[in-house]
Amino acid sequence: TCKSQQQTTMTKITASTLPPLSEVSPQCVKYYKPLAKKKKKAIDLDEIGTPRYNLLLDLMKCQVKHPNSTSGDNEEKTIDVKPCVKVEKAYNSCHAGIMGVGNFKGRKNCGKEIESLFACVNPNASLPQA
Repeated sequence: TCKSQQQTTMTKITASTLPPLSEVSPQCVKYYKPLAKKKKKAIDLDEIGTPRYNLLLDLMKCQVKHPNSTSGDNEEKTIDVKPCVKVEKAYNSCHAGIMGVGNFKGRKNCGKEIESLFACVNPNASLPQA
């Protein structure tokens, strides 16, 4: 039997992967807090459309508009998210394909795209590999 090649990222994000609350823009805290509350509950980046996945997506879209700050050398700096706008557009294209025809470039999820977006808006986070 021929199985379709299902590429998955196998990456899961937990509360410990998220940036500290002090770095998150005040406009994005409403998305951050519910994710940070359930410390042990991982978000599978291949599980498109689940409530926690959607909350993470809302947080990242907010982070593109309101970048995280990084405090270093006693001055607040915000992360340069200009490159993240393109990454967000790539995710949106994938999401539209999955929701429309059920796949995007032969895949049934946007794990790679959401992982890239997470890494872009949270450059100091280290993504665990499952």
